This record gives sequence, structure tokens and C-alpha cells, in this order.
Amino acid sequence: MLGIKFDLFKRAQSFPLFTFWWRRMKRFDERTGMLTAGIPLTVTLFATITVTTIILDRQFELRDMRARSISRREANLEEEHKAMREFLKGTEDEYEMKQIPDNFRIGR
Repeated sequence: MLGIKFDLFKRAQSFPLFTFWWRRMKRFDERTGMLTAGIPLTVTLFATITVTTIILDRQFELRDMRARSISRREANLEEEHKAMREFLKGTEDEYEMKQIPDNFRIGR
């Protein structure tokens, strides 16, 4: 085009140091593939490990909470059972209707 080269303003637009390091990185990547393959694989690896760790931790936490609530529920039922036995022992001789203690009523 009228004797003007296409790359006429290329040097004026970029910094020489940037161009130098860009070419070095490009050459390094062509030889090793660390930038185009290694970095995405590393990010994927760390993301997978992090997500898996969070999921497993949450599952173990839920399992522990479930076991604690079941054991607490069983302890409450056992306590209520003992209290009801003690209550019924006192009513064996008397055949009248007695009121359940307020501590063990569900509605109160």
C-alpha cells in the first residue's frame, strides 16, 4: 500500500521489554506447555480438592449431628420411660385415674 510497511508502527505501540518477555513466555510455552496446559490443570486440581474437602467435611458434620440428636432423643425417651415406670409403681395398688406429671406432657 503505497510503499508503507504493515509493521511500521508496531515498535511505537509496544514496549521493548514487554515484547521481549512475551516472546520468552511464548517460547517457553511452546517447549513445555506449562502455561496453556499446566496452569488450567493446576487450577482445576486445586478447585476439585477444595470442593471435595468441603463436601466431605459437611457430610461428616451432618452425620455427627444426626448421631448426637438420635442419642439425645433416646436418652429423653429412656428418662420418660423411667419416670412413667416410677409413676405407675405408685398406682398399682390404687385403681383410680391419676394425672400425668406436667414435666412429661407434650403440650406443655
